[in-house]
Amino acid sequence: MPLVSAIIPAYNGASRYLDQAIDSVLAQTWQDLELIVVDDASTDETARLVLQFSRARYFKRPENGGQAAARNDGARLASGTYLAFLDQDDLWVPSFIEETLAMLQAQPEVALVHCDGYQMDEGGAPLHYDAAIKQGRTITQLLRGGHDVATSGSLFRKTCFNAVGGYDDSLAVWEDIDLAIRLYQRFPLLHLPKPLYRHRLYARNVSRDISSARALTGRQRFLEKHAPVCPPGTQLAEALARDWAHYYGDLGKCHLNNGHIRQARQAFRRAIRHQPLNYKVLLRLLRSYLFSNAPPASAPSQHIR
Repeated sequence: MPLVSAIIPAYNGASRYLDQAIDSVLAQTWQDLELIVVDDASTDETARLVLQFSRARYFKRPENGGQAAARNDGARLASGTYLAFLDQDDLWVPSFIEETLAMLQAQPEVALVHCDGYQMDEGGAPLHYDAAIKQGRTITQLLRGGHDVATSGSLFRKTCFNAVGGYDDSLAVWEDIDLAIRLYQRFPLLHLPKPLYRHRLYARNVSRDISSARALTGRQRFLEKHAPVCPPGTQLAEALARDWAHYYGDLGKCHLNNGHIRQARQAFRRAIRHQPLNYKVLLRLLRSYLFSNAPPASAPSQHIR
């Protein structure tokens, strides 16, 4: 039975660097591991690609459920004591498993070890160093003690992962942050300040500032889920108010982009109630009155930043 299970959730990975991710798993200096690729109902040649690797276990989901659901399936299939999740377009350096495992084995009360990494461009060239301890004032950072736990940069103890229920697959976004928060609430987390993974960034399109409806729904659910642990008058409550203001500001931009002027104004007003001195949102609210005759959602619409 392997000690470590490496799990790659894949969706249409044949043209999205999946082969490179698999190669980086198989090149690990720690070889007592299994590789599980969970195909999230791809429509391309992902199956053919994975089956070229004799050491890879391939599992295909009957329908697309998102990365969180695919990772949970991989965890259920895993036989290892430790779990490592690698996104299909990310990479591990060869010593990633060996170095994080040594720390996790040495401290049995710890739920996970996470490391630093490098952001890289689509061609694999490094862009900047990504330190995994951050001291931001957002609710996402405060609730996990600054542990900016990257999915591809973490090794989990499976018993702890199972104890908190794994990933919340109802979250379209921030499911990795949510898991780190729940683990931090119950177990110690360890940080290894070495860049042992690479996260690939893609060129962003012109509508990058407009959040999708699915992502917005996920953010709303995340904030509602963690609001009960943010009592009034605390730093957590202040951070929650800022994050709600940011959420409603993005929701307003989304409505405005789709020509839903009344809903946009309602969202901007709610953002201002959470953060009255947010001048950017105030300006967007004022500018929304310039688009009273905006086209319906099916027609081209003006992007407001």
